[in-house]
Amino acid sequence: MSARPHRIPQSPGSLIVLAALFLYPVSPSLTHAAGPSGDIVRVGVLAPLSGPYAAGGTSFVQAATLAAEQANAEGGVLGRRVAVVVADTQGRVDVAKSEALRLISREKVAAIVGAYLSEETVGVMEVASAHRTVLIVPVAATAEITDRVRDEGDRYRYVFRIGYSIPQWAELVAAFLADRSVRRYAFVGAGIRWNRELGENLERIAAQAGIVPAYTAYYSPGNPAFDPVAVGVAGSEPDLVVLGDPGRSSVSFLKRLREVAPGLPAFSIGGALGDARLAAAIPLSGPVYVQAAAWRGASPAATEYVERYERRYGAPPVGYSDTLPYDAVTVLVAAWRKAGSLDAAAVASALEKGAFQGVSGTYRFDAAHQARWGTGDLRGTVVRWERDGARIVFPPR
Repeated sequence: MSARPHRIPQSPGSLIVLAALFLYPVSPSLTHAAGPSGDIVRVGVLAPLSGPYAAGGTSFVQAATLAAEQANAEGGVLGRRVAVVVADTQGRVDVAKSEALRLISREKVAAIVGAYLSEETVGVMEVASAHRTVLIVPVAATAEITDRVRDEGDRYRYVFRIGYSIPQWAELVAAFLADRSVRRYAFVGAGIRWNRELGENLERIAAQAGIVPAYTAYYSPGNPAFDPVAVGVAGSEPDLVVLGDPGRSSVSFLKRLREVAPGLPAFSIGGALGDARLAAAIPLSGPVYVQAAAWRGASPAATEYVERYERRYGAPPVGYSDTLPYDAVTVLVAAWRKAGSLDAAAVASALEKGAFQGVSGTYRFDAAHQARWGTGDLRGTVVRWERDGARIVFPPR
């Protein structure tokens, strides 16, 4: 397989049924989904396949498809095969909500995995909850998602997040900064909701270790102006810059930053800079670190997943916008099997009580249906790009 596609033209109301059939070579594990609806279990996948975050959305879909293929190779669910039904959110709240409703009402999905941006996901959880449909959140990190589950448990009983929450994410970043002996950092990136929340939470949590922001700025995700931000970062003379942008703009910004501050260490919160092909274009005059949910070598399960993903799509995963959706589908399938049913209430009960093995570790959910990141083996990792590839540098091994 050649490089991953970055844009799939389609109208807001269009649907990609069985992503593997449209985006990638036909897989024997998914072709059976063309049969009667009783023969398959449909998983709705909501991701931005157009707009600024299309690259992340594409890898999101690829990973979800790979997980469905793996489930089918293991016998499917309740005697049926698993198929993904994909909708493009375009990174827009209104589109994400309308597509979630269509997946539930017209496509009869048994559950939804998505969305990508926090703004989208907050809207989608309203639709899923109103229709008593299980929603597994792999990427969106705003604390509002699990706060709503905690405060209105009956209403949002079917919403679970396997990805990090903003506070968990900030704790992971702060721990890495402390490990690198950082005292002053710059926080920059795309001006989207979860990014601003992360910047605020990181400032609060890092302060407990005596680590403070020297500079904070956000650029437009659609029409970014990198020059003033890069110059501002360089002028503040931080020990390290935290780059909060999961899209391809992070690569362009870092190239510009290298022109004005060649040796400044940069830490990406994940996303496009985890792509080896994109990272190869970044000058390594200063360290480049990337946070990931899992990475090759982090565990046998992580290594096996990376190798399967690379064989399937021709490039390794970035460790974030693909690994977490893969685990989302894996956990969902395991919950269906544990419940012995597709009934949303039974599946929610199984998720609340169970422990589920994924690529990133063992997922257990707290009272707010948030995966317990930072405990057990569910801790994430940080890699450093070097000329011959990436090396895991945190947590210490």
